[in-house]
Amino acid sequence: MSTEGEPSTQPRDTAQGRRGLVVGAVAALVLLGVGWLVVRDAPPAGDRGCWVHGDDGRPPAAVTEAAGRLREGVPAEVASLEVACRLAVEALSADPGAPDVRDDPASWVVGVDAEPPRVEGVVAAARALLAAAPPDAPFAWDLRVRDAARSLEVVLAAGGDAGLVADAVAVRLVPGVVETWFGVDGGTVTVASAGDVVPVLRATAGRDLPVTTVTTGDPWVEVRQVNPGTWPEEDAVALAFDVASWDGVWRVLLDGGEPASTTLTVEVEDDAQRAYVVSRLEALVAAPRVSFRVASPAAAVEGLVGGPPPAPHVPAADGVPACTGAELDVAVLGTDAAAGSRFLFLGATHAGVQPCVLQGVPGLAFTRASGTPTPDLTQLPDRGTAPVVVLAPGASVRSEVRWGAMSTTQDPDVAVAVTVQPVPGGPAVDLALPMDLDVLAGATVKVRPWDVGGELPEAGR
Repeated sequence: MSTEGEPSTQPRDTAQGRRGLVVGAVAALVLLGVGWLVVRDAPPAGDRGCWVHGDDGRPPAAVTEAAGRLREGVPAEVASLEVACRLAVEALSADPGAPDVRDDPASWVVGVDAEPPRVEGVVAAARALLAAAPPDAPFAWDLRVRDAARSLEVVLAAGGDAGLVADAVAVRLVPGVVETWFGVDGGTVTVASAGDVVPVLRATAGRDLPVTTVTTGDPWVEVRQVNPGTWPEEDAVALAFDVASWDGVWRVLLDGGEPASTTLTVEVEDDAQRAYVVSRLEALVAAPRVSFRVASPAAAVEGLVGGPPPAPHVPAADGVPACTGAELDVAVLGTDAAAGSRFLFLGATHAGVQPCVLQGVPGLAFTRASGTPTPDLTQLPDRGTAPVVVLAPGASVRSEVRWGAMSTTQDPDVAVAVTVQPVPGGPAVDLALPMDLDVLAGATVKVRPWDVGGELPEAGR
C-alpha cells in the first residue's frame, strides 16, 4: 500500500540521540572488556614480562617468562609493545573454595598490543609478533596489531600467518576509509561517506577476509556480508542509502551476498513512520526486488520492495498467454498541462507474433537533469480495477501519468528521462522525455492502467 501524504515526524536529532545511546552503550561494553589494558599496576619486582591488573595477583613464572621472551623477539624498531597478563574469565568465575587458580598457567591470558610507527609497518609487526608467540604455550594468547593512529587493528591467531593483516592494511589504505578492525571471524570497516562504500566493497574482491561489515556514521548505514567474499548488489546498496535519507529513519542494515538473498532492515522512530516507510518501499518500481523489514519500537513489518509479486494471471481467453513485457515496444507519446496538473502519455505496441494478455499499471522511475534518480517518488494507481486487454500483434495500448505542478524555483533538478516497466517483473526501458518535466524530489504520480480506450496524442506533443 502507499500513502499520498507524509505523516508528521519527530525531529531528526531524536534519531541522532538514539544512535548516540546505542554507540555509547557499545563503547561502555568495549571499555569494560579491555579495562585490563587500561587499569594496570606495575609488575612485581623482577618481572620483565607483563603488566598485571592489581586484583589478579602474580602470574606463574611460565607466564611471565614467555611474555619476556616475546618482548625480546619483537625489536623496538619494528613495533612498541604493550604486554598485559590477566586471569581468564573462566578462572575469575571459579568456586571460591577451589584451589588458587593463579598458580595454574592455563588460568592466564597474555594480551599483546603491537604498534609500529606507521601503518605500512603493521604487516612486519604482525609477522614478528606471530613468530615470537608460540601457539603451544600453556596459557592463552590475545594478540593484536594496530597502527599508531588507532585507525587499524587486527586480532591475530597464535600459530597463524599475517595474510589477514596484509589484506586489512590494503583495505585501510583505500581512500575514504576511516577505521578498520578485523578479527578471525569478522571485521568492520568504517568509511567517511556514502560515496566511499562501493569502492571499499570492490577493494575487498579477491582478498581472504572474514565476514565483513562496511558502515557509515551519517547516515547510519551498515552493509553486511552473509558469506565471506560476496556482497549485496550495488543497486541494493544505493537503495539502502536512499532509504536512510527518508524522514524518521535512523538506521539501515543491508545484509546479503551470494548465495544468500538480500535483506533490507530499516529502523524507524514510531509506528506512523513504520507505515509510511513500508508504503514507500512497496511503491518503488525501478529498484531491486529485495526483502525488507521495517521495525519501530512497537512492532515490525516485512515485505518485498516494489510490493508483493503479481498474482498469477488468468488469461482472458483459452490459450492466450500473459504479456511478458519483452514483446512490447514502449514509447513516450506526449505531455500536457491543465489547471495545476501535469500529464505524461505512454504507449505500448505489441511487436510480437502471437496475441498476449495485458492487465495492470506500468511501473515508473524518473531521471533528473543531474543524472540521478528522482528521489522520494511515490506512485499510486489512478482508477479502479485494471481492464483485461487481449493485445493482438501490432495493436497498441496507452497509459496516462498525472501529477500536481511543482515549483522548479526551489528545486531546478527537473526530470529529463523516464524508466518504464510495462509488466511487473518484466524488463524496463529508459526513454528520453520530449521536454523537461517538473516531476521533482518527493513527487506523487498517479498512473492509469494500460487500456485501448481514447485517442493517442501525437508523439512529442
